Amino acid sequence: MTKRSVLIIIIPALLLGGCQSVPNLQKLTEVLPANCFLPEKSVSQFLKDQHIYSTADSATRKKMLNATKDSPERLANLLSTPGNDQASLEKSLTIFNQLPLLPNESCTADRYLYLRLRQTQAHLTVIEELRSVTAKLDIAKGTIETQQQQIDALTQIEQAITRQREEP
Repeated sequence: MTKRSVLIIIIPALLLGGCQSVPNLQKLTEVLPANCFLPEKSVSQFLKDQHIYSTADSATRKKMLNATKDSPERLANLLSTPGNDQASLEKSLTIFNQLPLLPNESCTADRYLYLRLRQTQAHLTVIEELRSVTAKLDIAKGTIETQQQQIDALTQIEQAITRQREEP
């Protein structure tokens, strides 16, 4: 056998063999687990906590907050519950930012908390915008009130001038 005939046999075999190994490598990378901060089962605990917290009275809420102080992820989840005051939402952001969350699709609990973080940020943005709009509305109301007083004063002056003209 000559070198040329050996190359003709080896090159196609290498090319065909190489094409088959690429999908196997791709499957291996998909199977490898991620280094998530929280286990997947934490999501059910977060949802349970949030449901109880949302339907509880203020005394129960305080107890829950005290009970979760040793679990920053649970505490942040509770503090970020819609309906909480701005201070609670801001405190939850501080806690969320300290957590090493890995918000990819394979880390369900991390992703859930990351989405809660984003929701809380959006909620605080809305609160700030509402505060800004309310301040502008108060200024506009003040301007309207001042202009109404000026209109009333001008109307009184006009009536006084009209009376003076009518008097002989």
